[in-house]
Amino acid sequence: MTDKSGDREPPQRFHGDARAATSPSGSPVAPVLSGGEVTTPSVRSRNGLGGTSLPEPRGGGPAGSADAEQDRPRAANTGPLSEDEVTEWIGTAGKSLDAAPDLAPEAEPESASWLGAGLAALIVIPALVIGSLTVVAVRHFTGTWSGSAAPARQEAATRHEAAIRGQAGAWVAQQVSRDVTVSCDRVMCAALEARGLPARDLLVLGPLSRDPSSSAVVVETGAVRALFGTSLDRAWAPAVVASFGSGAAGITVRVVASHGAVAYQTALAGDMAAAKAAGARLLAEPRISVQTSARSQLTAGLVDLRLLSALTALSRHLPVTVVGFGNAGPGVSAGVPLRYADLTPLTPLTLASPLTPEAGYARSVRSALSGLDTSIRPVRTVPVVLPDGQAVLRVEFTAPSPLGVSGSQTLPLGIGE
Repeated sequence: MTDKSGDREPPQRFHGDARAATSPSGSPVAPVLSGGEVTTPSVRSRNGLGGTSLPEPRGGGPAGSADAEQDRPRAANTGPLSEDEVTEWIGTAGKSLDAAPDLAPEAEPESASWLGAGLAALIVIPALVIGSLTVVAVRHFTGTWSGSAAPARQEAATRHEAAIRGQAGAWVAQQVSRDVTVSCDRVMCAALEARGLPARDLLVLGPLSRDPSSSAVVVETGAVRALFGTSLDRAWAPAVVASFGSGAAGITVRVVASHGAVAYQTALAGDMAAAKAAGARLLAEPRISVQTSARSQLTAGLVDLRLLSALTALSRHLPVTVVGFGNAGPGVSAGVPLRYADLTPLTPLTLASPLTPEAGYARSVRSALSGLDTSIRPVRTVPVVLPDGQAVLRVEFTAPSPLGVSGSQTLPLGIGE
């Protein structure tokens, strides 16, 4: 359709359908320039770009109703926008209030709304991005620090466990008799075997192994506790002869009660009664002198019966002065027999005197004890300097102290009576 005047081309639409841009009266509507794009206002809106309401359609009938329906503003939720309305919105949004002052009163709420949304987006989106980057950075550096600290802590814990295992292994290799069976976990048994304990005397404990009742000693590590729980100290091994470390890394060396805890306590009580009687007889020996602190230990029946028999036999060869009794093991349970005695000649020993533990007295003691029966022969006789500086000769027996020794026929001087 061309203009009747013939001197100008009709307005053209660059977006929308092929409908002509005319007003309801049929006159062309001036195009709107928005950002370099020419658009025309939609005939569906009752308001033109100039803010003036279009006149109400006149007449009745179907045609008038259709025109009125077409001129009625579009409801908010009547469906998706047509291309006309999108074009119309773009054109309106592109105009400034200064360029179209007559649009300002009605466009102000919509423009303010979009302006507020834009400002909110400019504030919220960077904040979200910065927050996300902060969280990522914190997690990264925290993970890096914790990741680097965790192996260090694990390595320190491993070294600590190895050190405690080394202490326990050294003690068992030195203090426990070589003719008894020792129960232990796989790692501990390997450490004991490396220290000279025969593999045939080691019972490796595991989920499928037999219980430690056939052993004389059980080395209770974390792995062994996981297998038996509290049943070891309550049923199988009630007495402790040595303890190293604490917590999960702690290791305890226990005496195994082959017939149960009740039978063990009964046998221990019987041996203590026999030790009281033997201690009283030893105190009556004229060639044996016992210092005050050691006397109470004798009369309480706390001394190993093997040691009492050895001291009584030793007094037949030379005078004996007992400084004290004790156990070579930290954390020993109360009532466990004392396995060593510190001896000194009647003339006090000094490290510079000719009668030092390495001199004639020590040789005489070793010679006298070497002729005893193996059941009451000490495992070692070594010189020791006490915390107060006194030099003594320590006569020591292995762990554990055997129960029922009071009935042995090898005990001299009627100790078993």
